[in-house]
Amino acid sequence: MPQNLWNDAEAAALPDLDGLVYRSNLLGRDRAVVNIYGGNTSAKMTLTDHVGRSVRVMAVKASGSDVLNIKQGGFALLKLDEIDPLFEREAMTDEEMVAYLERCVFEPGRPRQSIETLLHAFVPFAHVDHTHPDAVISIACAPDGEAEARRVYGDRMAYVPYIRPGFTMSKWIGEKVKQNPKTECVVMGKHGLVTWGDTAKSSYDVTIRLIQEAEDYIADAQKGKRVFGDLIVKPLNEDERLAIMAEALPVIRGAVSQRRHAILQYDADPALLDMVGSEKSPAVSQLGAACPDHLVHVKRQPFFVDWRPDEGIEALKAKLKAGIAEYDQRYADYFERNKEPGDEMRDPAPRVILIPGVGMVNTGKDITNADVSRQLYHRAVAVIGGAEAVGGFNCLTEKEAYDIEYWP
Repeated sequence: MPQNLWNDAEAAALPDLDGLVYRSNLLGRDRAVVNIYGGNTSAKMTLTDHVGRSVRVMAVKASGSDVLNIKQGGFALLKLDEIDPLFEREAMTDEEMVAYLERCVFEPGRPRQSIETLLHAFVPFAHVDHTHPDAVISIACAPDGEAEARRVYGDRMAYVPYIRPGFTMSKWIGEKVKQNPKTECVVMGKHGLVTWGDTAKSSYDVTIRLIQEAEDYIADAQKGKRVFGDLIVKPLNEDERLAIMAEALPVIRGAVSQRRHAILQYDADPALLDMVGSEKSPAVSQLGAACPDHLVHVKRQPFFVDWRPDEGIEALKAKLKAGIAEYDQRYADYFERNKEPGDEMRDPAPRVILIPGVGMVNTGKDITNADVSRQLYHRAVAVIGGAEAVGGFNCLTEKEAYDIEYWP
């Protein structure tokens, strides 16, 4: 449940970029609101340039930063008078957009702006939040995401169907908001939420309030349901789990390190163990990724090990070796079906491995990378469960997933 954490005294003590830094940090405190490294925030303001001129500037979260701990220097600063004319264009490739925005910088030496920068520029409000709340994405991944979102927000919402982030998505959102200034938010199919306000506080307040409405809706839909089906594999006790991991982890690390050495992280969170041991999970976990943020760090599918504890550890080790090899081949086939000229296949090994009764193993090039995968699969479980509660999980298609994973 998101809490409104705004504190006027704290905000006054951190006024950087018209309250943008404080607002961003608050949003990042709840990972059900903003994923690690996900989402982006912005503020439009007037600053003085190096020769004393007043310039309309937009500060927007830089690519790859995390709103939880971002500081003033983590935002790109761009000249709005040079960006505004782009709204009149009909189309713009990613390459053209990135090259153009590089020429709009207000202050050299700052990090590169987010690929979703124009989304913020085209929304005609001073403060804009783009978040990836679990509950909103669950709704946006329902079989009819727009109809489901309309049940929550009614005419207070505009909706855009899924499209890869870039110029077209940004223009669609800007058009929706400008056509109906009374709209409170934009729900993005299989993606997230956009909210805004005239001040940092009003934008934050609206964001938290609308996410709470979505969470209440999902909570009501989940009442009395086991969204992943009956529990068919009960969690082993901690000693049993750790004994199995002591033998299984070296097997996993060897199998996933064929292209590069991997670091592993083990997770036995109770909610995760319940999901992994449930009847529907072997199938629903393989449907695909809910949104771009999840996909980038957990891949399109986890490796779900078809094993039960009564089969014994040797059977598990054999299934891990064979299953990871099969996963690698399926990934190679996925790459071949979707590749474009110039694409080079990335590491085919799974980032998420689910073992009934035991838990989850996450892989990464380092411990930070593995932990991001772990955190985001927890978010994925929450999103998939919420979507199942409102009629079923409608994920990114294979082509949509590939186009995010192999974004130029």
